Amino acid sequence: MTRGAALEFAGLGKRYGAIAALLPTNLMITPGEFFAVLGPSGSGKSTLLGTVAGFVAPSEGRVMIDGADITAMPPHRRNIGMVFQNYALFPYLTVARNIAFPLKMRRLPRAEIAARVARALEMVRLGGFADRMPAQLSGGQQQRVALARAAVYDPPLLLMDEPLGALDKNLREDMQEELRQFHHSVGATILYVTHDQQEAASMADRMAIMNHGAIEQVGPPHELYERPRNSFVARFLGEANMFGIVRTDPLPAGRSRFATEVGLELLACGSPTGTVVCIRPENVTIAETPPARDNCFSGRIVDIVHAAGSIRYRVAIAPNCIVTARVASERRTTVLPRDGVVHVGWDAEDALVLPA
Repeated sequence: MTRGAALEFAGLGKRYGAIAALLPTNLMITPGEFFAVLGPSGSGKSTLLGTVAGFVAPSEGRVMIDGADITAMPPHRRNIGMVFQNYALFPYLTVARNIAFPLKMRRLPRAEIAARVARALEMVRLGGFADRMPAQLSGGQQQRVALARAAVYDPPLLLMDEPLGALDKNLREDMQEELRQFHHSVGATILYVTHDQQEAASMADRMAIMNHGAIEQVGPPHELYERPRNSFVARFLGEANMFGIVRTDPLPAGRSRFATEVGLELLACGSPTGTVVCIRPENVTIAETPPARDNCFSGRIVDIVHAAGSIRYRVAIAPNCIVTARVASERRTTVLPRDGVVHVGWDAEDALVLPA
């Protein structure tokens, strides 16, 4: 099994004239970690990845692998594997020759190349595909070949740039499991860039949320979802009901009463200096009778969406104010009627008070 490398960014930044593509960044990724970087387009995640690969020269700071400064090292000397969104396979080479390419560039003996290619093909479950051409493979199979080629020379660090972006939804979900197994097999450190928060959360040990060239928050997926640092992180990771705060009245036991922009008053726990109250849809109870919750409002169902394993209701509880509630869907679940009058509620402990 490959030994993963430690990857460190020390004050790393990149400017294009007056535009800061990456603000000075400090980050440590531990050996063998599956680390995801996600954010909207233009957030700086691809710039960060490019500095590691050697495709982007930083304006300041350093990139270090296992403590060695590689900032000025050319890409071909960094011993880093890379998987691209478009696979980047050679269309005129067979699967085996595609995988063997980085080994030939390193002038390994022919027998060792054959053994490594065979091992890599078995690892990605393509043992019988050595003589196929890329055009004869499905999208998922081509992605497996790209993974095998990136790992065949046992690099301690693998970079993945939106590797599942070109696949359809079902295949993308299947490949997420493939990538988890792949990571377990190779043991390398993986730096994975994506804009898909569900994809990152399903695979990563930790992840960083980027916005406008800066890292907003770093942590395990569940921590970022349950305890976002600010409203941007809360909105980016899944659905969130947000209420802007216009006045705060502190109460005993760490609670506060918040007057909101839409005219509602909410009870919540947390900092009285926050600017928004956030409630996740799965923490909202919806019923035809008022639920016993700290916050309870009546309203009308304006939309119903059936998704895999859940039902999402959108309920208008005030002018220009719609609350989303998501409930588990089972075979005997009674679906509330559209336009029906219902009650929604949540406890103060389920409301997050966040800075903007």
